[in-house]
Amino acid sequence: MKRTILCLMMLLLLAMPAMADTQKPDSVQGRKKVALVLSGGGALGAAHVGALKVIEEAGLPVDMVVGTSIGSIVGSLYSVGYDSDEIATMFTTMDWSELFLDRGNPKRLTLSEREARNTYVYEREFYVRGGLDPKPGGVIRGNNIETTFEHYLQDYPDSINFLRDLPRQFACVATNLVTDSAVVLSKGSLVKSIRSSMSIPGVFTPVPMGDMVLVDGGTKNNFAADVARELGADIVIGIRFDMGVGKDKRYRTLMDVMERSIGSDITRRSKENEKYCDLVITVPVRGFSSGSFTHGAIKTLMEKGEEAAREKIDDIKKLKELAGASPDKDYTLHLRQIENLKVIEEDPHKLIDRYEPNAMMASLGVRYDTEDVAAVQFRGRYFMPGNLKNELDLTLRLGLRSKIRLGFDIQPWDFKKMGVSYEFWTNIHQEFFNKGKKSDCLSYIYQHANLKLFSLDAMNFDCEVGLGWEHYHVFNGLWNEKSTIDFPANENYFNYHVRLRYNNEDSQYFPRRGMRAEARYEYYTDNLAQWKGHSGFSSLMAMYQVTLPITATTHLRPRVQGRLLFGKDLPVMKHNAVGGSTFGKFFSHQLPMAGLGHFEYLDNNFVSASLRLQQRIVGPHYILLDGSVAEHNDEISDIFKRKVLWGLQLAYYYNSAVLGPLGASIGWNSYTHRVNVYVSLGFDF
Repeated sequence: MKRTILCLMMLLLLAMPAMADTQKPDSVQGRKKVALVLSGGGALGAAHVGALKVIEEAGLPVDMVVGTSIGSIVGSLYSVGYDSDEIATMFTTMDWSELFLDRGNPKRLTLSEREARNTYVYEREFYVRGGLDPKPGGVIRGNNIETTFEHYLQDYPDSINFLRDLPRQFACVATNLVTDSAVVLSKGSLVKSIRSSMSIPGVFTPVPMGDMVLVDGGTKNNFAADVARELGADIVIGIRFDMGVGKDKRYRTLMDVMERSIGSDITRRSKENEKYCDLVITVPVRGFSSGSFTHGAIKTLMEKGEEAAREKIDDIKKLKELAGASPDKDYTLHLRQIENLKVIEEDPHKLIDRYEPNAMMASLGVRYDTEDVAAVQFRGRYFMPGNLKNELDLTLRLGLRSKIRLGFDIQPWDFKKMGVSYEFWTNIHQEFFNKGKKSDCLSYIYQHANLKLFSLDAMNFDCEVGLGWEHYHVFNGLWNEKSTIDFPANENYFNYHVRLRYNNEDSQYFPRRGMRAEARYEYYTDNLAQWKGHSGFSSLMAMYQVTLPITATTHLRPRVQGRLLFGKDLPVMKHNAVGGSTFGKFFSHQLPMAGLGHFEYLDNNFVSASLRLQQRIVGPHYILLDGSVAEHNDEISDIFKRKVLWGLQLAYYYNSAVLGPLGASIGWNSYTHRVNVYVSLGFDF
């Protein structure tokens, strides 16, 4: 008898996994299983969210979701327990441009790496001389996508069964490049699965998974209603998009031809799969594309999805009755809310060491402004193999100010470097002003060699001690009656310098919290000991600013700054250059001042204080109001005896995650008594 009972218990234990696999989450015993099929389409997937809202209102139970590409993203969120309102909040508040970049978490980057990240529109690693690329085959690696959805899908481990372990059953479709066939993903890592399903070939890097190499499932099965039937669905509702591609289109552009030729087979397969559906909700999305990720487009697409579903509300209610659903039960899960998600804190001291032997980091930057006109900058960094972490750095800038910079660094210890660099600049049209009126226009060459004796580049702090050589050569100059500056043909000097910086702001351009400070001391000579036969001259520059939150969208940023010069026979190019909106615009020691659009040479001792009101209007739109006061004098003891200089500036900016800040400003100052307008498009470099 005991042996019989023991055998029965063993059989029961062996049968439990199989029983679990056949469970129907969110089902009532005896009710038919309802599946929702969500097609791929990039930004068009916002329409799925609007349709979900109507399905919830109708009280139709959803037991399973099968998604492809963007449909897998919406489907996974719905399957873990977010309702349509929560998903709509994600779609409208998410920075989609930032999502598709690979810039990584800035909290884990050193200060110099973080600043470089906010300079270039595109950055990508390449591997040479036998270096193995862990994510080949795509322009975008998808790092930010994985990080974002790890946050939204947290609490689910990397090895689960989507048909058993989620509140709703879930599966998504990807394409296996090895076999050139569709693959249904229903177990493993939820994040990796949806990342695979939406990896557009050639755009996103493929995702290796076992023996498979996976890309976007839309290339093989963009509307996987057949998969829902195979997984045991009794009732299938599908949501598709109608892009209005038909005979009335002229196909005059390359994009029109590519869209039609590539999409033909996908559309044909999707049409065939409609036979597996009990109801197809077709959302008209003409005028939108898979790349319509703007805030307005996302909102409109959700509205279109809702409208299309409401037109089918009677059919939805009939299917609810056919499924045997209770008329009084709320089948919406309401299990997860964005505001209740845990904040995943990474170790702030766990910095990323970007060094990987035989890797090359390529970066591209573009910008336009009314002073410097158009500029393009390319940077390539090669991490050399060897026991020491050696890095070769090449930067090329093209514009009115063009440069080439070559650097070589040795990193004997983590984040501590020594190195040497050389820069060659040509400036073919540098304008100088005297109280707002153009007085000089120079074309010159600037050379700078720097020996980095020691540097420390940490999370929010860096310092450098070094020796430098600088040379200016003016090869063409125009002067007028307003000129008060005597530019020599050549200026040549050596400097000893030390620089300290601290920056824990959460954004380089529009911070909401944090502080930034810098101090720099330089001692100049012409023979490493003296300057023109006497003691060398020196400069001391310091700046401190802090961002103070007033409300969630309003911030104040007070700043104090100054630069003091000591010594005799100061060279022209080292005079105090003040003006513009950014530090170091034309000279490394240039200090900005509100209302002064160009730079002016002021006296040897300069100090200023400014206050910025930063108001975020909606999304990435900002209004900035700046005010500055300043004092300057050749004698430091008399610096506050002159009339105070002041300026005001009003600006609007759109903070594009891809291209950088795009905007314009208008200002006025008491020094020139002139109104200036400045347009700036892109990251500063």
